Amino acid sequence: HEAAGDRPPTFVLVGHKCDLAAERAVSAEEAGHLAATLGMAFVETSARSNLNVELAFQTLARGIQRTLGQGDLAPHRGCGGIRLIPSQSRRRTPAQREPQERCQC
Repeated sequence: HEAAGDRPPTFVLVGHKCDLAAERAVSAEEAGHLAATLGMAFVETSARSNLNVELAFQTLARGIQRTLGQGDLAPHRGCGGIRLIPSQSRRRTPAQREPQERCQC
């Protein structure tokens, strides 16, 4: 609740090291239930086997995109919030890009 504040958050509960099943402290069912109770997605990952790592990031990005689309969250400049990158910047080579501002966080 503290992280959410007065805005609807976008969270993904990520279980890591799922390749180490013998050392599991929390079952996937228990974690999935907790995530559902808290209104968030759940993804189990393994960096060692590259299982669902990209899916975890995609799930979070889709949640942020959905929240932005609903108008529940507004992007703004600066350190806090979400920074939208214009689609044109993806087509430029690194040498062509303007220098980026450094965050003072």
